[in-house]
Amino acid sequence: MKPSRESSRAALLLTNRLAKTDAKPMLAREFWSVVDRVEDLSVLLDLDVADLVEKLSFDAAAADRIRSLLDASTALAFERERLEEGGISLVSVFDETFPPVLRERLGTACPPFLLLAGPTTWLKTPGLGVVGSRDASDASLEAAKRSAEMAAERGWAVISGLARGVDHVTMAAALDAGGLVVGVPAEGIRRVSRNAEIRRRVHGGELCMASPFGPDTPLQAGNAMGRNKIIYALSRVTFVADSNRGSGGTWAGAKEALDKGYAPVAVWAGKGAGEGNEDLARRGATAVAHVADLFDVDPAPPRVTIRRARSAAPVGQQPVVP
Repeated sequence: MKPSRESSRAALLLTNRLAKTDAKPMLAREFWSVVDRVEDLSVLLDLDVADLVEKLSFDAAAADRIRSLLDASTALAFERERLEEGGISLVSVFDETFPPVLRERLGTACPPFLLLAGPTTWLKTPGLGVVGSRDASDASLEAAKRSAEMAAERGWAVISGLARGVDHVTMAAALDAGGLVVGVPAEGIRRVSRNAEIRRRVHGGELCMASPFGPDTPLQAGNAMGRNKIIYALSRVTFVADSNRGSGGTWAGAKEALDKGYAPVAVWAGKGAGEGNEDLARRGATAVAHVADLFDVDPAPPRVTIRRARSAAPVGQQPVVP
């Protein structure tokens, strides 16, 4: 069944990070467990708590939480309109604007919504993810810079995290080359837009931003891993320019992508490569000593496939949703 506009509205209400409600918005795994149970979320919109319990076998606490979230429709619509006035759009996983590769690759780790700004069509073009430590060596930074320039020459989007170091150098190089640039911040899109340069680039159609967080979410260490998933899943291949062995967000994000098979990962193996890169290569990343080789990395499906699984709880028993 093709999701409807109403199922998209229900998805945004269940995971609402814009308007305040008495109920806690659902995390990705909770959201997908509801999708497994209901399939077409639009049916939830017209059901009261008793119906959710009797017809869909939710327990009382889950039914009350779902109904409370769905009742915030007017408040969410108002906050959504405010965002749109600032050039930020809210899309659910069921909307055409949402990049389907995220759902295909991330499974139940796929964010149910994204906040987007700038040229959103770039999210569906071939992309080169580029990540690395904030204190990368000069040689690693040069490799990252060159990879961005070559991506721009090929019409690929450069996808990175808007942090200092490798991210900043990579995105600046792609912008200077007139390339397509997608930034995935580890904080809310409205917060990062306070940066005048970022705001200018977005409004000028030079930068697309995609965020799986609430618009005013502060920068937190835990957000980096959620951000990393998006970069890897959006990219045809992600280039790790520099990483520290066994520690740091770059190493952890690459290891997770390899362990869960999100997407192809390549690591810099030339001059100045970080000590973690060799370890990542042993874990399955493709080692490249020449930047041009990045664009020939095998784009085959991930060796580990994560797919949405049906809830093990039969209808009539309490669901997974807390």
